[in-house]
This record gives sequence, C-alpha cells and structure tokens, in this order.
Amino acid sequence: MRALKQVVRRSLRVFGFEIVPFPPVDSLAAHLLALFRQLAINCVFDIGAHVGEYGHFLREIGYRGHVISFEPIPGNFAVLEKHCARDSKWRGLCLALGSRDGTMRINVTHATEFSSFLAPSRLSHEEFAHRSDVERVEEVEVRRLDGIFTECLHQIPDPHVYVKMDTQGYDLEVLEGAGARLSDVLALQSELSLRPMYLNMTGGFEALSRFNAMGFEATGLFPVSRSRDLRIIELDCVMRRVGRPA
Repeated sequence: MRALKQVVRRSLRVFGFEIVPFPPVDSLAAHLLALFRQLAINCVFDIGAHVGEYGHFLREIGYRGHVISFEPIPGNFAVLEKHCARDSKWRGLCLALGSRDGTMRINVTHATEFSSFLAPSRLSHEEFAHRSDVERVEEVEVRRLDGIFTECLHQIPDPHVYVKMDTQGYDLEVLEGAGARLSDVLALQSELSLRPMYLNMTGGFEALSRFNAMGFEATGLFPVSRSRDLRIIELDCVMRRVGRPA
C-alpha cells in the first residue's frame, strides 16, 4: 500500500499536483478544529456573514455545532437565509452588530463582500478596482451583541461560544457592543488589515493590541489577501481568552 501511494504521488506531481492531509497542516481549518476541540466550541457567531461562505466552510471542515450568522444587507441575507433553511443548526439574522442600537448607513459595494460602514480607501481601489466601488447606500438595523446574546443562545445547552468577525474595519465596534458578555466568549477571529482598506479604520497591529487588552491572545495568523507584489493586505487572526482552561 505504501508503494502504491508513492507511485500515485509521483504520478500526480508530474501534472503539478500534490496529495496533502485534509485539512492541510497549519491551515486555518486545521487550527480551528484543534481550537474547537480544546474549548468544546458548540456555537459560532458568524458576524459579517455575507451570503454564508463561512458557515459552509465550517460544515466542510467537519464542525457540526450551532452557527448564528449576522448579515445586514437584505440582498445578501436573502441568499444566506436559503442556506440556513437547509441546516437545522444554522440560523440567520438580518442585523449588523455594533457599539450601539439603532440604524446606520452602510456603503454597499459592487462586490458586496467589501461593503462597510466605512468608506473604501485609495488603496482599496488600487488593489481591487471597481469591486470596491460604492454603488449605493442602504440603511440597516444595528444591535449591540450584549442585548441579543441570551436570546441567541436560549436553545443551546451549556454554550461554548466562538465569535468570527469580518465586518470590513468595524470589528472593534462589534466587541465594544458585547459589553459584559464578552467574558462568555472563549475565542474569536478577526480580519485584520495590515494596510488600511477603509478610511478611519484601526490598523492591524493596533487592533491586535486592543484585543490583547480585552483578554485575548493570538493563536494563529492566516493571510487572506495580498497585493500584486505579495505584501499581505489582510489576515485572519484567531485568538483565545487568556486563563481559560483547555
């Protein structure tokens, strides 16, 4: 069997392919599975869900717990809601999360994954061209996380919560709205920008310092996007709460 595997690997390499473990070692997927096992994560808050890409990613890597996805743009949410309808442990809410309850105007971009409460920077246009152009502005509902935390978890016994944020420069506002309930979050994931993709956003290392002050330390850094000359623009930073037992 070992000899057969070697033959298959050599044959595939001729065509430029390689057999690797799934999920690949040192990938975000492998890291999350290890972290979720250590912390017994059974509920993921997917904040900035877009049309459900992260929820599908979690299912593909083998996570079978609860997912609560937040997406404020109605057009995106309509797609997300269809995915949730096919999964009894996946729920969608048409909301943005922030530091205060109310409504806010969101910049909806040509490629809606770039939509943000903040305006795109010049760098964003240089790197992503028309994809980050603002096509319209919509008013969306915003809630503080501490105001809906209990309601989101009411059907989940002994919840162990992981928070994933991809809010295009607004992640720190989301955590500010968690208030005292932030202590119930065992670990989190934030998309950090090493180069400012939006105006008036908090930069990656400054944001990481803020997360540290909230009691979280990094366990993994995973590049998301790069410039044409291979400089990292954005990366996913996974963090866990300091002092929690493994």
